[in-house]
Amino acid sequence: MIFFYTRYEYVLAQKSISGTLKKQNQTKEFDLFIITPATKFLGFPIGGGLVKMSRLYTKEGQLIHAREYSEEIKQEVKKLKSTCKIPYFKLWKGYLMMMAIALVAAFIFGINNKIKANNYNEQTSHLTESLDNLKIGQLYGASFFTDAEGNSINGLPQGWIKIEKIDGDTIFVKRTKELVEGKALFNLEDIEMIKPKSEQDFSDKIEKLNYSLLKESLQSKDKKSYDLTYIGQQHEKYPGVIMTLKAAE
Repeated sequence: MIFFYTRYEYVLAQKSISGTLKKQNQTKEFDLFIITPATKFLGFPIGGGLVKMSRLYTKEGQLIHAREYSEEIKQEVKKLKSTCKIPYFKLWKGYLMMMAIALVAAFIFGINNKIKANNYNEQTSHLTESLDNLKIGQLYGASFFTDAEGNSINGLPQGWIKIEKIDGDTIFVKRTKELVEGKALFNLEDIEMIKPKSEQDFSDKIEKLNYSLLKESLQSKDKKSYDLTYIGQQHEKYPGVIMTLKAAE
């Protein structure tokens, strides 16, 4: 597991002092620091100031353990600690900064999603209007549950269908020979590369679809796609939905 935080010592105060260590008689010069343990996450300060601690160094940089402090040095530590004020805002402001970044990111993400939703709703409205007024030659993007013969098919490949004929409540269509792997979220741009350019791009198999069931589903205005049911000779192999219309071109 990787952790992106670091611990450091934030210096609250420092001074040079003279004194003797416990069990020593010789006076020496020391650098005394009052610190508080603090934490940074990805460079942002996110904690500290919970305790004040001393750090005593010789002029040569050797750290002296607190158990070696004499009463004289302990008084110096106590005196210096009393002058220290902990800058809580400075030590914890990373939380505010990360919150601000999160809010900005959420705002941008929300705007982006709204734009996508508006585009998707516009596409859906166009699809609904188009299906209410089917015409020969129209192209539709679709996800397929079966192949052209009504047999089961792996996944939910996407492609195009073209309206060949409308006779009462029966729609006659052809699907493109080339399909692409289906995605969770349908996007017309994903099948643009296989958009048919001639009659040779379509399967020779003409499929019959139930228009009356499609008209019923058009009454539900909150639907994002519409299912079509196969009514050809092999409909008993797959009596349910064989394709879902996703977009109109």
